[in-house]
Amino acid sequence: MTGYASVDWSSAQVETARLVLRPLRPQDADLLLGDREEPGSWCRDPAGDRGTGLRTAVTERATGRLIGAADLYAEPGPVPGTARIDLWIAAWARGRGHGTEVVTGLCAWAFRQGVVRVELLAGALDERAHRVALAAGFRREGLLRSALVGRDRVDAVLYGRLATDPPTPPRRGLPDVSELTDGVATIRPLRAGDEAALLDERLDPESQRWATSTRLWTAQDIRVFVAGTGPAWLAGTEARFAIVDAASNTCAGSLGLRMSVPAFRIAEIGYGLRASWRGFGLTTRAVRLVTDWAFFRAGIARLELGAAVENAASRRVAERAGFQPEGIARMRLPTSTGGRTDEARYGLLPPG
Repeated sequence: MTGYASVDWSSAQVETARLVLRPLRPQDADLLLGDREEPGSWCRDPAGDRGTGLRTAVTERATGRLIGAADLYAEPGPVPGTARIDLWIAAWARGRGHGTEVVTGLCAWAFRQGVVRVELLAGALDERAHRVALAAGFRREGLLRSALVGRDRVDAVLYGRLATDPPTPPRRGLPDVSELTDGVATIRPLRAGDEAALLDERLDPESQRWATSTRLWTAQDIRVFVAGTGPAWLAGTEARFAIVDAASNTCAGSLGLRMSVPAFRIAEIGYGLRASWRGFGLTTRAVRLVTDWAFFRAGIARLELGAAVENAASRRVAERAGFQPEGIARMRLPTSTGGRTDEARYGLLPPG
């Protein structure tokens, strides 16, 4: 293919500080196909042939070792100037910033050829792909349902970067956090391994009593919810925490901070605890930890919290954590029996 600046894309080579992206060779196929397919990876067929752009093997500059594959190809359509990147890095070579380096290098090359816009598709639950896109200066633009094909069709998030965009990562609404603790309670992002504890929490009769849906959580629902923690955090829509007993390192429940009015930096908190861990004050401690993080680290201007009027335990947690009652919202909450109920509303402002 001839590029926008009369460059032959099919034979082009792109070089970065640590990598060389050279044209694919037939002998690359066996290695790439032998260690590539997994849910949510970008590059679906590194040995295939699009015939519409630059197809490269990603190799280490110092050793020549093959570590992945990347495509840059022009999108068909009536308006020229848009290209898309597909990327796959071998599992053993990840965690070293190679993906970001590849994407940044391909973008720079494409913009030099006259491309105006570059796109990436990241599997909706593929946290690694989202991090690479953001680190390379791409902006999240929306969800495409069933847009990626691997073993199954999966939803994808569309990321875009324009030639006029800065190459630096966009500002994120929710900063990363490893864990926060007061020595008794710890909160950290939900992660693989928390699923059984969360299912125990959600299926407990008391939790079901105050649920806002008639649908019961299933093991698959929980797996998807936990897997979506990283992507939701990176999107700036929700921070999902595990509430952990610091002494035993046991997941006792969960706490969520959802951006309810992002433009005004207003967020809402919700929480739940497993039956065997209630009565020890863990939820109140966890809420205090997350409110400090929200105000002083995440730049939240106002926190809100709601509980069914008759849910005395949840209301006590709110009040002990410093939230102020702000009134009753009539019939605001759906119930687990299909009806509606009044909600007690609470608010909290940054100290000072």
